[in-house]
Amino acid sequence: MARRKSRDSKSYTEWMVYAENDLRAANLLKRNKHTLLLSAFHSHQAIEKALKAFMLAQKGYAPDGHNIIFLAKTAAKVNPGFFDWIDECIALNNYYIQTRYPPDFPLVLDKTATNNLAVMATDLYKFTLNELAKFE
Repeated sequence: MARRKSRDSKSYTEWMVYAENDLRAANLLKRNKHTLLLSAFHSHQAIEKALKAFMLAQKGYAPDGHNIIFLAKTAAKVNPGFFDWIDECIALNNYYIQTRYPPDFPLVLDKTATNNLAVMATDLYKFTLNELAKFE
């Protein structure tokens, strides 16, 4: 489903600014053992916003939802290069709900794992930024 009537920005560049800010947050939060889950969440959010920005730029709408596997597959229909990022999206997708609400079985992350998530998010963000630049 597309966000055609929402209050969300229709400017893909604004979505990329927000994605970049989520990356900044992820990188700041990964330094403290008490904020590792928040870092993982912001890594996920950066990619969600970047993928929505790509779709907005290419198709004129940002798909609804927070599942970045779905968003990457949707982007891959426009640009097959996004298929190469499915594994990263699978890894990052685990950190949307589980980092926001207390689960029955707590999710445990260490600094190495959190850093790896931030690196994945940064790399995919840069790929998306590069792909967007090809169409400007």
